[in-house]
Amino acid sequence: MAFKTDKKRSKAGIDIRAFEDLMAKDPDKARLVLVHGDENYLAEQVISCMEDYWVAPGARDMDMNVIDTRFSEKFDMEKLIDSAMCVPWMSKARLVVVKGADITSYQATDRDLEFLKDLPSSCAILFWDQDAKFKATTSVYKAIAASGTVVATPIGDENEVAEWIKSKVSSDGYRIDDRCAVSIAGRCQNSLMTVSHELEKLYLYCEAKNTRVLSYEMIEDCCPPDLTAVVFDIMDSCGTGSADKALSTLSRLLSAGEPVARLRTTVVGYLRKLIIAKDLGSQDALCAETGMHPYPAGKMIRQVRNFPMERLIKLYIDGAHYDSEFKHGNIDERVALELLIIAACGAR
Repeated sequence: MAFKTDKKRSKAGIDIRAFEDLMAKDPDKARLVLVHGDENYLAEQVISCMEDYWVAPGARDMDMNVIDTRFSEKFDMEKLIDSAMCVPWMSKARLVVVKGADITSYQATDRDLEFLKDLPSSCAILFWDQDAKFKATTSVYKAIAASGTVVATPIGDENEVAEWIKSKVSSDGYRIDDRCAVSIAGRCQNSLMTVSHELEKLYLYCEAKNTRVLSYEMIEDCCPPDLTAVVFDIMDSCGTGSADKALSTLSRLLSAGEPVARLRTTVVGYLRKLIIAKDLGSQDALCAETGMHPYPAGKMIRQVRNFPMERLIKLYIDGAHYDSEFKHGNIDERVALELLIIAACGAR
């Protein structure tokens, strides 16, 4: 499954499925590649795809060079050129992978740009950067985009990731329902890299239990807490005015070691989604607007009936106020969150 690369989540580039098609039909266009985005799993897939095509089996040590500047020295274009100009021993081309160079912000010389625009046929180069410093207006970006390919690897939305989980679990020979797929996506904050690690744990658990079905109870036992689901339960209690139940749920989560800051962020983010749900009024519209999976979207539409719009907006503003008070040292972080939840209990 490929993720959409729309303007909300990606500044430029084709998605991984389009890149795989390009490698199959016109690999020379994929000799110079820039990957940007925050989904590391998809970026690794792009690298793997290039390695499979350009580097001969067993020749990785000789014909592939990985330059990782994220945790070491600054990027040096001269070193890159020297590495790329080495003649491959056994492969179609020498593959050079550069991680973390922030290449679109690099102050390239005319010689650097000429090299990128006219890459030797004996090499292939991939730049991999996250989106923080990505710029689609620089001379380096234009040189790469003109003679190579830009691939966007954004974090997927809830619906996309849940569908990806269902597809992968099925292809791996296991079974999972919508509720469990959405729960795993939420627990992993929609990161496919994290999801893939959690699935490995769950498969091992399945083998131990002699089953091919990933159940919700199994996910509860093996995976990190589903904060969105817990916040849903808290807001459900708030919707019926059950402050004691809402605070008890919060207390259990905090006792389990969940950071207050992450919980506060999740609660405020959830309030924002409730406002959107109240405004849109239907499950289909909420899915289209936010990328939510239909299963939690339907639950949210039903839940939001307990909250008038003006009160939701007031709660969202209160959340920002308590956040400011905490940052200025005027209130304890946990107390700020508890006050917001108590206020929500009176928001009917």
